[in-house]
Amino acid sequence: MKETSTIAFHSDRVPARFLLPDGSQTTKSLQVRFDPLLGTSSRIAEGVILPKADEQALTPLQAADANCPFCPDRISRVTPKMLRSIHKDGRLERGESVLFPNLVPYSQYAAVAVFSSRHWLPLNEFTPQRLSDSLSVAVEYVRRVHSVDPSAQHCSYNINYLYPSGGSLPHPHAQVYLDRHPTTLMRLQADANSAYWTAHRRSYWEDLVKVEEARGERFIARAGSTTWITAFAPLGFNEVQAVVSGCETLLDLTDEDLNALSVGISRVLRWYESIGYNSFNLALYSGSLKDSSGWRVHLSMITRTAMLPYYRSDAMHLERLHWEATVDRLPEEIAADLRDFFGG
Repeated sequence: MKETSTIAFHSDRVPARFLLPDGSQTTKSLQVRFDPLLGTSSRIAEGVILPKADEQALTPLQAADANCPFCPDRISRVTPKMLRSIHKDGRLERGESVLFPNLVPYSQYAAVAVFSSRHWLPLNEFTPQRLSDSLSVAVEYVRRVHSVDPSAQHCSYNINYLYPSGGSLPHPHAQVYLDRHPTTLMRLQADANSAYWTAHRRSYWEDLVKVEEARGERFIARAGSTTWITAFAPLGFNEVQAVVSGCETLLDLTDEDLNALSVGISRVLRWYESIGYNSFNLALYSGSLKDSSGWRVHLSMITRTAMLPYYRSDAMHLERLHWEATVDRLPEEIAADLRDFFGG
């Protein structure tokens, strides 16, 4: 694989030695791996345990919720609408999926795409059709917004499912990020991609899938225009990645591409459920709608702690898969509050 020799997989095995309570010495394995594109590191540590599903914790979520804004009797009354310049009807619909602006502006043009009228779905019912419909309305939304505001050029499609993933509502939905600013991870990837493209005049992601398929260690399958692999330096538990060949931005995705992505995502979610997990994050990253030479649309998905009673994480797709902190208060307000406690 001479053409992909520029991609290197570096890792360091570090033995962690200590004495057990009975006085005997033990050694645990730690492997530090470095991302081939960014050089950032992640750690694979022996003994880390991610709690699995507790069926009793799901019971309250499966019941109807009269206060859920995404359920059929409320969605048309309580959810916001797009500006008429973007879409005269205010919401986009396809199949079971309904897309509308997000009341919480995680990005300049944040949107929510509800998967189904059903208040709760097990992972094996995130069907390819439901996923494809959701992706389709998301791509249509990006297309409409970008035609009205060309400065909104950085976009992604994301999912937080259930409270451990940082989700605030159990009703299954995706979130669209669309902004004039990329997230931290998207910016770092774009800079590294540009450097790789300038140096080699080839796409890093196309080279990556070639070398991963040749090595076979992390290669899963090719499906249509998509290639599915596991991450060499994972961002989270059970990370699975996919690359869409030939597509630089979300707006390049054809129906065939969306179908291939949907089938693959559905299969990964069925596997997640089979190994005991029901909460996950997903991010589908687009290149800049202005200039994205060498970029390829790609996704990352990870499992989170399975749903447990009274458990909710404050880290969602932005923190885990975009490296972008999201908080609720201005630092200046917090400083003002704290001054009294310091006698100021």
